[in-house]
Amino acid sequence: MDYSRLRWLKPETERKRIVGNLMALRTQLDEEVPPKNSESDLLLATWNLRDFAKDDRRGWGERFPESHFYIAEVLSRFDFVAVQEINELDEWEKVTRILGPSWDWIATDVTEGSGGNGERLTYLYDKRKVWFQNIAGEVVLPANLLITANVKPKSGDKEKIETTVAAEGKEGDKEEEKVGKQFRRTPFAALFQAAWFKFEICTVHIYYGAESGDKLDERIAEIAQIGKFFGERAEKDFAEKRSLILLGDFNIVGRDHQTMKALLDSGFEVPKALREAPPTNAEKDKFYDQIAFRTRPGELEYLETAGSGADARAGSVDIFKNVYTPDQLDQFKDQVDASPNSQLKEAKADPEAYYLDWRTYQFSDHAPLWVRLKVNDSENYLKGLVA
Repeated sequence: MDYSRLRWLKPETERKRIVGNLMALRTQLDEEVPPKNSESDLLLATWNLRDFAKDDRRGWGERFPESHFYIAEVLSRFDFVAVQEINELDEWEKVTRILGPSWDWIATDVTEGSGGNGERLTYLYDKRKVWFQNIAGEVVLPANLLITANVKPKSGDKEKIETTVAAEGKEGDKEEEKVGKQFRRTPFAALFQAAWFKFEICTVHIYYGAESGDKLDERIAEIAQIGKFFGERAEKDFAEKRSLILLGDFNIVGRDHQTMKALLDSGFEVPKALREAPPTNAEKDKFYDQIAFRTRPGELEYLETAGSGADARAGSVDIFKNVYTPDQLDQFKDQVDASPNSQLKEAKADPEAYYLDWRTYQFSDHAPLWVRLKVNDSENYLKGLVA
């Protein structure tokens, strides 16, 4: 971490506040995330960074430089992070410069079209532990797997069909055909290796839509289809001693919800350590972010056992435990007041509620979800040489 950039932050009182917050955040991460210096482990995470470097940011204003340090501090505690909602790369590069020269990243082009939001899916990795194996691509579904969640008139006479539906008063009288389509935001797959552990990984940001109806059905269809598509690679990857990891923001409501069922029905597995991780949304009541696996037998046994502290197997980071806390509103009042939306009547009426929303555009509205993987198979290999 290049903390030297803090030297140039002015005024001095602001620098002292930032350093104090960073120290508190570092202490929290020391307690909650295992150290990443072990050759035997890979700390792998997924994190949705809300509207990162997006132009309009819905009127919430720019991210301030200190937020870049808080974000970099969290990222630095992992070896590999799948990051969603990166938009323009200039701000992202400010964060990676803080991380230092041992880090690298690979990103998609912006996702255009309905629901794409102009965002990128990104892999960030510490080159001291992980190396990219030169293959990456965005997932394009074949015709037999297209997501079917919208319709068009068979006759092409939209006005005639709408008139018929209105007259009859029921949906069943409408002539229509289902139209398959691609993902709203194209999943991103790539090959990496850490020590002995080779893996093909695919990150997603699944369409949210709505809490019910056709838009929820489309969300479920996206989850099901990426699981099916990516899972079909399993046998080929297993033959190359490579594991499959599917992770990211699935917008999964709960562990017993049909959105989760769509993921697990494809054959992917969420180990016990991750099943017991806390919720990852800002309100702490949803399990939007997930990490799922398709591996050879026995490879995830470690994640079915308990551990805590420095021996924890998985978890999520409460990013607002020490930074942008509710009782720090006065510390950030000038920044909050400078954001465009703060001029709204509603914001002035309830400044604390406004601050709690504003902080999610500084840090995020998602908590990082992480897992600790065993990646050193030296002992088994040596035993095999004399078996």
